[in-house]
Amino acid sequence: MRPQFTYPPTVGILQVLAPGSLKQNLPKAVRLWAILRSIYGSDSDEVKLNLGERFTYEEWRNQFFTQATPSNKRDRSQKVYHKRDEIPPLHDRDCHCAKTLTDWLFTGDSSLTVSQKIWEESFLQLYPIAPSQLKLFLATANFPSEAETIDRAKSPHKPPTAKKNYVPPFPNGRLFAVTGKNLEFDFETLIKMGWLKIAQVKGVGKKMYLKVAKFPAIESLNLSNNTGNFITQADFTALAENYNQPINGVQRFFMHVEYVVSQEAIDKISNWLEKLQAIWEQTPVVPIAIEYDSASLMREARRIIYPVCIYYCQRAPYLCAFGQKLKKRNEIGWHNYRLDRIQAIEVLDWNDAQVPESLEELVLKQQPSPEDIQIQLAAAWGFDFYQPSRKMLLRFDRDFDSRYIIDSFRHETFRCIKTRADFRKFMREYAATDTIEKERLRGLLESLPERPDGGEYSHAYYSADFRISDLNLIDNNVMMRLRAWGQKVEVLLPLDLRSRMAKDIEETRNLYQENASDRR
Repeated sequence: MRPQFTYPPTVGILQVLAPGSLKQNLPKAVRLWAILRSIYGSDSDEVKLNLGERFTYEEWRNQFFTQATPSNKRDRSQKVYHKRDEIPPLHDRDCHCAKTLTDWLFTGDSSLTVSQKIWEESFLQLYPIAPSQLKLFLATANFPSEAETIDRAKSPHKPPTAKKNYVPPFPNGRLFAVTGKNLEFDFETLIKMGWLKIAQVKGVGKKMYLKVAKFPAIESLNLSNNTGNFITQADFTALAENYNQPINGVQRFFMHVEYVVSQEAIDKISNWLEKLQAIWEQTPVVPIAIEYDSASLMREARRIIYPVCIYYCQRAPYLCAFGQKLKKRNEIGWHNYRLDRIQAIEVLDWNDAQVPESLEELVLKQQPSPEDIQIQLAAAWGFDFYQPSRKMLLRFDRDFDSRYIIDSFRHETFRCIKTRADFRKFMREYAATDTIEKERLRGLLESLPERPDGGEYSHAYYSADFRISDLNLIDNNVMMRLRAWGQKVEVLLPLDLRSRMAKDIEETRNLYQENASDRR
Protein backbone atom coordinates (compact mmCIF):
# COMPACT_ATOMS: atom_id res chain seq x y z
CA MET A 1 0.00 0.00 0.00
CA ARG A 2 1.35 3.38 -1.01
CA PRO A 3 2.06 5.81 1.86
CA GLN A 4 0.11 9.05 2.08
CA PHE A 5 1.60 12.53 2.07
CA THR A 6 0.37 13.87 5.39
CA TYR A 7 3.27 16.12 6.36
CA PRO A 8 2.34 19.57 7.69
CA PRO A 9 4.25 22.51 6.13
CA THR A 10 6.72 22.94 8.98
CA VAL A 11 9.93 24.83 8.31
CA GLY A 12 11.80 21.53 8.46
CA ILE A 13 9.63 19.85 5.81
CA LEU A 14 9.81 22.91 3.55
CA GLN A 15 13.60 22.92 3.89
CA VAL A 16 13.58 19.41 2.46
CA LEU A 17 11.44 20.50 -0.49
CA ALA A 18 13.26 23.78 -1.17
CA PRO A 19 15.77 23.54 -4.05
CA GLY A 20 18.46 25.51 -2.21
CA SER A 21 17.91 28.23 0.38
CA LEU A 22 14.40 28.23 1.87
CA LYS A 23 14.57 32.02 2.15
CA GLN A 24 14.92 32.28 -1.61
CA ASN A 25 12.65 29.36 -2.50
CA LEU A 26 9.86 29.38 0.07
CA PRO A 27 7.07 29.89 -2.53
CA LYS A 28 8.33 26.99 -4.63
CA ALA A 29 8.70 24.75 -1.55
CA VAL A 30 5.11 25.44 -0.45
CA ARG A 31 3.88 24.91 -4.01
CA LEU A 32 5.65 21.53 -4.18
CA TRP A 33 4.13 20.65 -0.81
CA ALA A 34 0.63 21.48 -2.14
CA ILE A 35 1.21 19.50 -5.34
CA LEU A 36 2.31 16.46 -3.34
CA ARG A 37 -0.88 16.72 -1.28
CA SER A 38 -2.91 16.79 -4.49
CA ILE A 39 -1.23 13.60 -5.73
CA TYR A 40 -0.60 11.57 -2.55
CA GLY A 41 -2.76 13.21 0.12
CA SER A 42 -5.16 11.29 2.34
CA ASP A 43 -8.73 10.74 1.18
CA SER A 44 -9.90 13.36 3.69
CA ASP A 45 -7.49 15.97 2.31
CA GLU A 46 -9.48 18.66 0.51
CA VAL A 47 -6.60 19.14 -1.96
CA LYS A 48 -6.37 15.44 -2.99
CA LEU A 49 -7.27 14.85 -6.67
CA ASN A 50 -8.71 11.78 -8.38
CA LEU A 51 -5.71 10.88 -10.53
CA GLY A 52 -4.73 7.51 -11.95
CA GLU A 53 -1.39 5.80 -11.55
CA ARG A 54 -0.31 7.61 -14.70
CA PHE A 55 -1.42 11.13 -15.50
CA THR A 56 -0.49 14.09 -17.64
CA TYR A 57 0.13 17.63 -16.51
CA GLU A 58 -3.10 18.67 -18.24
CA GLU A 59 -5.10 16.08 -16.25
CA TRP A 60 -3.63 17.38 -13.02
CA ARG A 61 -4.18 21.03 -14.02
CA ASN A 62 -7.82 20.52 -15.06
CA GLN A 63 -8.68 19.01 -11.67
CA PHE A 64 -6.54 21.30 -9.52
CA PHE A 65 -7.78 24.60 -11.01
CA THR A 66 -11.21 25.82 -12.06
CA GLN A 67 -11.91 27.05 -15.60
CA ALA A 68 -8.68 25.48 -16.85
CA THR A 69 -10.60 23.91 -19.73
CA PRO A 70 -13.94 24.87 -21.30
CA SER A 71 -16.96 22.94 -20.07
CA ASN A 72 -18.26 23.02 -23.64
CA LYS A 73 -15.47 22.82 -26.20
CA ARG A 74 -17.81 24.10 -28.92
CA ASP A 75 -18.48 27.29 -27.00
CA ARG A 76 -15.52 29.48 -27.95
CA SER A 77 -16.81 32.39 -25.90
CA GLN A 78 -15.89 30.65 -22.62
CA LYS A 79 -12.77 32.06 -21.00
CA VAL A 80 -10.05 29.60 -20.11
CA TYR A 81 -7.26 30.26 -17.61
CA HIS A 82 -4.02 28.57 -16.51
CA LYS A 83 -2.43 28.52 -19.91
CA ARG A 84 1.19 27.55 -20.47
CA ASP A 85 2.57 31.06 -20.95
CA GLU A 86 0.10 33.24 -19.06
CA ILE A 87 -0.25 34.11 -15.37
CA PRO A 88 -3.90 33.56 -14.41
CA PRO A 89 -5.81 36.59 -13.11
CA LEU A 90 -8.02 36.30 -10.02
CA HIS A 91 -10.90 34.70 -11.88
CA ASP A 92 -12.54 32.52 -9.21
CA ARG A 93 -12.31 32.78 -5.41
CA ASP A 94 -12.76 29.00 -5.18
CA CYS A 95 -9.83 28.25 -7.49
CA HIS A 96 -6.58 27.18 -5.84
CA CYS A 97 -4.83 30.00 -7.70
CA ALA A 98 -6.71 32.48 -5.49
CA LYS A 99 -5.07 31.22 -2.30
CA THR A 100 -2.12 33.17 -0.94
CA LEU A 101 1.02 31.83 0.63
CA THR A 102 -0.39 32.42 4.12
CA ASP A 103 -3.68 30.75 3.12
CA TRP A 104 -1.81 27.58 2.26
CA LEU A 105 0.30 27.64 5.41
CA PHE A 106 -1.96 28.92 8.17
CA THR A 107 -5.69 28.87 7.30
CA GLY A 108 -8.34 26.22 6.87
CA ASP A 109 -9.56 23.32 8.98
CA SER A 110 -7.04 20.86 7.60
CA SER A 111 -5.08 18.74 10.06
CA LEU A 112 -2.01 19.93 8.16
CA THR A 113 -2.50 23.59 9.12
CA VAL A 114 0.32 24.89 11.31
CA SER A 115 0.43 27.65 13.93
CA GLN A 116 1.62 30.87 12.33
CA LYS A 117 3.35 31.98 15.53
CA ILE A 118 5.31 28.74 15.91
CA TRP A 119 6.12 28.63 12.19
CA GLU A 120 7.45 32.20 12.20
CA GLU A 121 9.57 31.52 15.29
CA SER A 122 11.09 28.46 13.59
CA PHE A 123 11.81 30.41 10.40
CA LEU A 124 13.42 33.29 12.31
CA GLN A 125 15.69 30.84 14.14
CA LEU A 126 16.93 29.59 10.78
CA TYR A 127 17.04 33.01 9.10
CA PRO A 128 17.42 35.76 11.73
CA ILE A 129 15.80 38.60 9.77
CA ALA A 130 13.62 41.43 10.99
CA PRO A 131 10.06 40.27 11.83
CA SER A 132 8.75 43.07 9.58
CA GLN A 133 10.67 41.54 6.67
CA LEU A 134 9.14 38.14 7.37
CA LYS A 135 5.63 39.66 7.49
CA LEU A 136 6.21 41.25 4.09
CA PHE A 137 7.68 38.02 2.75
CA LEU A 138 4.61 36.02 3.77
CA ALA A 139 2.22 38.68 2.49
CA THR A 140 3.79 38.97 -0.96
CA ALA A 141 5.44 35.54 -1.40
CA ASN A 142 8.56 37.45 -2.39
CA PHE A 143 11.50 38.09 -0.10
CA PRO A 144 11.77 41.88 0.36
CA SER A 145 14.77 43.66 -1.08
CA GLU A 146 15.70 47.30 -1.03
CA ALA A 147 13.01 49.24 -2.85
CA GLU A 148 15.62 51.46 -4.43
CA THR A 149 19.19 51.05 -5.60
CA ILE A 150 21.72 53.57 -6.82
CA ASP A 151 22.08 53.80 -10.59
CA ARG A 152 25.82 53.33 -10.97
CA ALA A 153 25.73 54.05 -14.68
CA LYS A 154 25.50 57.74 -13.91
CA SER A 155 28.61 59.84 -14.08
CA PRO A 156 30.42 60.01 -10.71
CA HIS A 157 30.31 63.80 -11.02
CA LYS A 158 26.52 63.82 -11.01
CA PRO A 159 24.40 63.07 -7.94
CA PRO A 160 23.21 59.44 -7.91
CA THR A 161 19.57 58.86 -8.72
CA ALA A 162 17.30 56.15 -7.44
CA LYS A 163 15.49 53.68 -9.63
CA LYS A 164 12.87 51.11 -8.78
CA ASN A 165 13.81 47.47 -9.12
CA TYR A 166 11.18 45.61 -7.11
CA VAL A 167 8.38 43.87 -9.00
CA PRO A 168 6.37 41.33 -6.98
CA PRO A 169 6.24 38.05 -8.95
CA PHE A 170 3.07 36.80 -7.18
CA PRO A 171 0.06 39.13 -7.55
CA ASN A 172 -1.26 39.81 -4.03
CA GLY A 173 0.80 36.91 -2.73
CA ARG A 174 -1.17 34.29 -4.72
CA LEU A 175 1.07 31.23 -4.67
CA PHE A 176 -0.23 29.52 -7.83
CA ALA A 177 -0.49 32.72 -9.90
CA VAL A 178 2.28 31.42 -12.15
CA THR A 179 2.41 30.17 -15.72
CA GLY A 180 1.77 26.57 -16.68
CA LYS A 181 5.38 26.40 -17.80
CA ASN A 182 6.53 27.20 -14.26
CA LEU A 183 4.28 24.48 -12.86
CA GLU A 184 5.74 21.95 -15.30
CA PHE A 185 9.17 22.90 -13.92
CA ASP A 186 7.79 22.08 -10.46
CA PHE A 187 6.89 18.60 -11.68
CA GLU A 188 10.42 18.21 -13.08
CA THR A 189 11.76 19.08 -9.61
CA LEU A 190 9.58 16.39 -8.04
CA ILE A 191 10.96 13.87 -10.53
CA LYS A 192 14.56 14.80 -9.61
CA MET A 193 13.74 14.45 -5.91
CA GLY A 194 12.17 11.01 -6.40
CA TRP A 195 8.50 11.89 -5.75
CA LEU A 196 7.45 11.09 -9.35
CA LYS A 197 8.70 9.12 -12.33
CA ILE A 198 8.30 9.56 -16.06
CA ALA A 199 5.89 6.98 -17.48
CA GLN A 200 6.87 5.45 -20.78
CA VAL A 201 3.58 4.94 -22.63
CA LYS A 202 3.57 4.14 -26.33
CA GLY A 203 1.22 6.09 -28.52
CA VAL A 204 0.79 8.93 -26.05
CA GLY A 205 2.22 12.18 -27.36
CA LYS A 206 2.20 14.02 -24.05
CA LYS A 207 4.55 13.47 -21.14
CA MET A 208 3.01 11.23 -18.50
CA TYR A 209 3.92 11.10 -14.82
CA LEU A 210 3.95 7.90 -12.80
CA LYS A 211 3.25 7.79 -9.08
CA VAL A 212 5.95 6.14 -6.98
CA ALA A 213 5.25 3.15 -4.74
CA LYS A 214 7.64 4.37 -2.07
CA PHE A 215 8.39 7.92 -0.99
CA PRO A 216 11.98 9.14 -0.87
CA ALA A 217 13.40 9.17 2.66
CA ILE A 218 12.27 12.65 3.62
CA GLU A 219 14.60 12.94 6.60
CA SER A 220 17.65 12.34 4.39
CA LEU A 221 16.73 14.39 1.32
CA ASN A 222 17.90 17.68 2.76
CA LEU A 223 21.11 16.21 4.16
CA SER A 224 22.17 14.53 0.95
CA ASN A 225 21.25 17.30 -1.47
CA ASN A 226 21.77 20.49 0.52
CA THR A 227 25.49 20.23 1.17
CA GLY A 228 25.69 23.84 2.29
CA ASN A 229 23.10 23.69 5.07
CA PHE A 230 25.79 24.43 7.68
CA ILE A 231 26.51 27.84 6.08
CA THR A 232 24.66 30.53 8.03
CA GLN A 233 24.55 33.03 5.16
CA ALA A 234 21.43 31.72 3.44
CA ASP A 235 22.14 33.26 0.03
CA PHE A 236 25.63 31.75 0.01
CA THR A 237 24.13 28.39 0.97
CA ALA A 238 22.20 28.40 -2.31
CA LEU A 239 25.43 29.05 -4.23
CA ALA A 240 27.21 26.16 -2.49
CA GLU A 241 24.29 23.80 -3.05
CA ASN A 242 23.81 24.67 -6.71
CA TYR A 243 27.50 24.55 -7.68
CA ASN A 244 29.08 21.95 -5.39
CA GLN A 245 29.08 19.35 -8.20
CA PRO A 246 31.05 19.53 -11.48
CA ILE A 247 29.19 20.85 -14.53
CA ASN A 248 29.80 18.68 -17.59
CA GLY A 249 32.75 17.17 -15.76
CA VAL A 250 34.35 20.50 -14.82
CA GLN A 251 34.35 21.94 -11.29
CA ARG A 252 33.25 25.58 -11.61
CA PHE A 253 32.89 26.63 -7.97
CA PHE A 254 35.83 27.11 -5.63
CA MET A 255 36.07 28.72 -2.21
CA HIS A 256 39.23 30.03 -0.58
CA VAL A 257 38.99 30.42 3.19
CA GLU A 258 41.62 32.11 5.35
CA TYR A 259 42.71 29.54 7.92
CA VAL A 260 45.30 30.58 10.49
CA VAL A 261 45.52 27.27 12.37
CA SER A 262 49.03 25.83 12.26
CA GLN A 263 49.78 22.51 10.58
CA GLU A 264 50.82 21.10 13.97
CA ALA A 265 47.36 21.82 15.43
CA ILE A 266 45.33 20.24 12.62
CA ASP A 267 45.54 16.70 14.07
CA LYS A 268 44.54 18.04 17.49
CA ILE A 269 41.48 19.77 16.01
CA SER A 270 40.50 16.56 14.20
CA ASN A 271 40.58 14.70 17.51
CA TRP A 272 38.37 17.31 19.19
CA LEU A 273 35.89 17.26 16.32
CA GLU A 274 35.66 13.48 16.54
CA LYS A 275 35.16 13.59 20.29
CA LEU A 276 32.52 16.33 20.09
CA GLN A 277 30.63 14.46 17.40
CA ALA A 278 30.41 11.42 19.68
CA ILE A 279 29.16 13.64 22.52
CA TRP A 280 26.46 15.25 20.35
CA GLU A 281 25.27 11.81 19.20
CA GLN A 282 24.33 11.03 22.82
CA THR A 283 20.92 11.75 24.31
CA PRO A 284 21.04 13.79 26.39
CA VAL A 285 24.19 15.71 25.50
CA VAL A 286 26.59 15.62 28.45
CA PRO A 287 28.87 18.33 29.87
CA ILE A 288 32.63 18.34 29.39
CA ALA A 289 35.67 19.75 31.18
CA ILE A 290 38.29 21.44 29.01
CA GLU A 291 41.83 22.63 29.61
CA TYR A 292 42.12 25.87 27.63
CA ASP A 293 45.22 27.88 26.75
CA SER A 294 43.72 31.35 27.11
CA ALA A 295 45.39 34.28 25.36
CA SER A 296 43.46 36.80 27.47
CA LEU A 297 44.31 35.12 30.79
CA MET A 298 47.85 34.28 29.59
CA ARG A 299 47.61 30.85 31.21
CA GLU A 300 45.75 27.55 30.98
CA ALA A 301 42.33 27.34 32.63
CA ARG A 302 40.02 24.40 33.36
CA ARG A 303 36.33 25.07 32.68
CA ILE A 304 33.22 22.84 32.79
CA ILE A 305 30.93 23.61 29.88
CA TYR A 306 27.96 22.37 27.87
CA PRO A 307 29.13 22.15 24.20
CA VAL A 308 26.61 23.56 21.71
CA CYS A 309 28.15 23.80 18.23
CA ILE A 310 31.23 24.54 16.12
CA TYR A 311 31.51 27.89 14.34
CA TYR A 312 34.12 28.83 11.78
CA CYS A 313 34.80 32.53 12.25
CA GLN A 314 37.78 34.87 12.26
CA ARG A 315 39.89 32.37 10.28
CA ALA A 316 39.60 29.48 12.76
CA PRO A 317 37.01 27.00 14.14
CA TYR A 318 35.54 27.75 17.56
CA LEU A 319 33.55 25.69 20.05
CA CYS A 320 30.55 27.72 21.20
CA ALA A 321 29.68 26.55 24.69
CA PHE A 322 27.51 27.39 27.70
CA GLY A 323 29.09 26.97 31.12
CA GLN A 324 31.66 28.40 33.50
CA LYS A 325 32.82 31.74 32.15
CA LEU A 326 36.47 31.95 31.18
CA LYS A 327 37.22 35.09 33.21
CA LYS A 328 34.61 34.54 35.95
CA ARG A 329 34.63 30.86 36.83
CA ASN A 330 31.80 31.13 39.36
CA GLU A 331 29.40 32.59 36.76
CA ILE A 332 27.55 30.61 34.09
CA GLY A 333 27.25 31.96 30.56
CA TRP A 334 28.35 31.66 26.94
CA HIS A 335 31.88 31.68 25.56
CA ASN A 336 33.72 30.86 22.32
CA TYR A 337 36.77 28.58 22.57
CA ARG A 338 39.22 28.35 19.67
CA LEU A 339 39.63 24.65 19.00
CA ASP A 340 43.39 24.65 18.53
CA ARG A 341 43.81 26.26 21.98
CA ILE A 342 41.93 23.44 23.74
CA GLN A 343 44.57 21.22 25.34
CA ALA A 344 42.32 18.46 26.73
CA ILE A 345 38.66 17.38 26.81
CA GLU A 346 37.22 15.22 29.60
CA VAL A 347 33.73 13.81 29.10
CA LEU A 348 31.57 14.09 32.24
CA ASP A 349 27.97 13.25 33.06
CA TRP A 350 25.31 15.29 34.79
CA ASN A 351 25.71 13.34 38.05
CA ASP A 352 29.38 14.20 38.31
CA ALA A 353 30.15 16.21 41.45
CA GLN A 354 32.40 18.51 39.39
CA VAL A 355 29.42 19.85 37.40
CA PRO A 356 27.99 23.00 39.01
CA GLU A 357 24.32 22.61 39.94
CA SER A 358 23.61 26.00 38.42
CA LEU A 359 24.91 24.79 35.03
CA GLU A 360 22.51 21.84 34.93
CA GLU A 361 19.61 24.03 36.07
CA LEU A 362 20.28 26.67 33.41
CA VAL A 363 20.78 24.11 30.64
CA LEU A 364 17.45 22.47 31.48
CA LYS A 365 15.74 25.86 31.72
CA GLN A 366 17.26 27.66 28.72
CA GLN A 367 17.96 24.70 26.39
CA PRO A 368 21.01 26.38 24.72
CA SER A 369 20.99 25.74 20.98
CA PRO A 370 22.80 26.83 17.79
CA GLU A 371 19.71 28.85 16.86
CA ASP A 372 20.25 31.03 19.95
CA ILE A 373 23.72 31.85 18.67
CA GLN A 374 22.51 32.74 15.17
CA ILE A 375 19.88 35.10 16.56
CA GLN A 376 22.42 36.87 18.78
CA LEU A 377 24.97 37.12 15.97
CA ALA A 378 22.33 38.86 13.88
CA ALA A 379 21.46 41.23 16.71
CA ALA A 380 24.88 42.93 16.78
CA TRP A 381 28.10 42.96 14.76
CA GLY A 382 30.86 40.77 16.23
CA PHE A 383 31.52 37.12 16.98
CA ASP A 384 31.40 37.45 20.79
CA PHE A 385 27.61 37.20 20.67
CA TYR A 386 27.31 36.96 24.47
CA GLN A 387 28.81 40.41 25.06
CA PRO A 388 26.73 43.61 25.40
CA SER A 389 26.25 45.85 22.37
CA ARG A 390 26.41 49.55 21.53
CA LYS A 391 25.61 51.68 18.50
CA MET A 392 28.16 53.31 16.22
CA LEU A 393 27.87 56.08 13.65
CA LEU A 394 30.16 56.00 10.60
CA ARG A 395 30.79 58.49 7.81
CA PHE A 396 32.10 57.36 4.42
CA ASP A 397 33.42 59.32 1.51
CA ARG A 398 30.53 59.48 -0.98
CA ASP A 399 32.54 58.14 -3.91
CA PHE A 400 33.88 55.22 -1.85
CA ASP A 401 30.36 54.50 -0.63
CA SER A 402 28.91 54.42 -4.15
CA ARG A 403 31.67 52.08 -5.32
CA TYR A 404 32.09 49.64 -2.43
CA ILE A 405 29.61 50.10 0.43
CA ILE A 406 26.11 50.75 -0.87
CA ASP A 407 24.14 47.57 -1.68
CA SER A 408 26.80 45.41 0.05
CA PHE A 409 26.04 43.32 3.14
CA ARG A 410 28.14 43.97 6.26
CA HIS A 411 25.73 42.99 9.03
CA GLU A 412 21.99 42.88 9.65
CA THR A 413 22.22 46.09 11.72
CA PHE A 414 24.48 47.94 9.24
CA ARG A 415 22.12 50.54 7.74
CA CYS A 416 22.44 53.66 5.64
CA ILE A 417 21.06 56.87 7.15
CA LYS A 418 19.42 58.45 4.12
CA THR A 419 17.35 61.32 5.50
CA ARG A 420 17.13 63.73 8.41
CA ALA A 421 14.25 61.64 9.72
CA ASP A 422 16.54 58.59 9.70
CA PHE A 423 19.17 60.59 11.60
CA ARG A 424 16.66 61.72 14.23
CA LYS A 425 15.62 58.09 14.65
CA PHE A 426 19.28 57.15 15.20
CA MET A 427 19.61 59.92 17.79
CA ARG A 428 16.64 58.54 19.72
CA GLU A 429 18.01 55.00 19.61
CA TYR A 430 21.56 56.08 20.50
CA ALA A 431 20.19 57.93 23.56
CA ALA A 432 23.37 59.90 24.26
CA THR A 433 23.93 60.86 27.90
CA ASP A 434 27.34 62.47 27.45
CA THR A 435 27.08 66.24 26.84
CA ILE A 436 29.81 66.24 24.18
CA GLU A 437 28.11 63.41 22.26
CA LYS A 438 24.75 65.21 22.44
CA GLU A 439 26.28 68.38 20.99
CA ARG A 440 28.05 66.38 18.28
CA LEU A 441 24.79 64.74 17.23
CA ARG A 442 22.97 68.08 17.08
CA GLY A 443 25.75 69.58 15.00
CA LEU A 444 25.72 66.65 12.57
CA LEU A 445 21.94 66.92 12.19
CA GLU A 446 22.16 70.62 11.38
CA SER A 447 24.90 69.97 8.81
CA LEU A 448 22.79 67.49 6.83
CA PRO A 449 21.27 68.88 3.61
CA GLU A 450 17.53 68.68 3.05
CA ARG A 451 18.05 66.33 0.12
CA PRO A 452 20.69 63.65 0.89
CA ASP A 453 21.01 62.78 -2.81
CA GLY A 454 21.97 66.33 -3.68
CA GLY A 455 25.29 67.10 -5.30
CA GLU A 456 26.54 68.94 -2.21
CA TYR A 457 26.10 65.86 -0.04
CA SER A 458 29.73 64.64 0.03
CA HIS A 459 29.35 61.94 2.68
CA ALA A 460 27.30 58.84 3.41
CA TYR A 461 26.30 58.01 6.99
CA TYR A 462 25.77 54.50 8.38
CA SER A 463 24.80 53.09 11.75
CA ALA A 464 25.43 49.64 13.21
CA ASP A 465 25.19 47.76 16.49
CA PHE A 466 28.48 46.21 17.62
CA ARG A 467 29.70 43.97 20.43
CA ILE A 468 32.00 45.21 23.17
CA SER A 469 33.77 43.34 25.98
CA ASP A 470 33.31 43.75 29.70
CA LEU A 471 36.25 46.18 29.59
CA ASN A 472 34.51 48.22 26.87
CA LEU A 473 36.84 46.87 24.17
CA ILE A 474 35.39 46.53 20.69
CA ASP A 475 35.03 43.06 19.16
CA ASN A 476 38.25 42.29 17.26
CA ASN A 477 36.41 41.23 14.10
CA VAL A 478 34.70 44.63 13.89
CA MET A 479 37.90 46.51 14.70
CA MET A 480 39.74 44.76 11.87
CA ARG A 481 37.02 45.78 9.42
CA LEU A 482 37.14 49.43 10.50
CA ARG A 483 40.93 49.45 10.13
CA ALA A 484 40.66 47.87 6.68
CA TRP A 485 38.48 50.76 5.45
CA GLY A 486 41.30 53.10 6.46
CA GLN A 487 40.95 56.77 5.60
CA LYS A 488 37.73 56.14 3.68
CA VAL A 489 35.70 55.85 6.90
CA GLU A 490 35.44 58.10 9.95
CA VAL A 491 34.08 56.80 13.25
CA LEU A 492 31.91 59.62 14.59
CA LEU A 493 30.37 57.89 17.61
CA PRO A 494 30.81 56.59 20.22
CA LEU A 495 33.59 58.97 21.20
CA ASP A 496 35.62 56.32 23.05
CA LEU A 497 35.71 54.18 19.90
CA ARG A 498 36.65 57.28 17.88
CA SER A 499 39.51 57.94 20.33
CA ARG A 500 40.64 54.32 20.06
CA MET A 501 40.77 54.60 16.25
CA ALA A 502 42.71 57.87 16.46
CA LYS A 503 45.17 56.39 18.96
CA ASP A 504 45.81 53.32 16.78
CA ILE A 505 46.32 55.47 13.69
CA GLU A 506 48.73 57.76 15.55
CA GLU A 507 50.75 54.81 16.86
CA THR A 508 50.93 53.34 13.36
CA ARG A 509 52.06 56.69 12.00
CA ASN A 510 54.77 56.95 14.67
CA LEU A 511 55.97 53.46 13.79
CA TYR A 512 56.52 54.42 10.17
CA GLN A 513 58.17 57.72 11.14
CA GLU A 514 60.64 55.84 13.36
CA ASN A 515 61.48 53.44 10.55
CA ALA A 516 62.01 56.35 8.20
CA SER A 517 64.44 57.99 10.63
CA ASP A 518 66.35 54.72 11.03
CA ARG A 519 67.05 54.65 7.32
CA ARG A 520 68.50 58.15 7.26
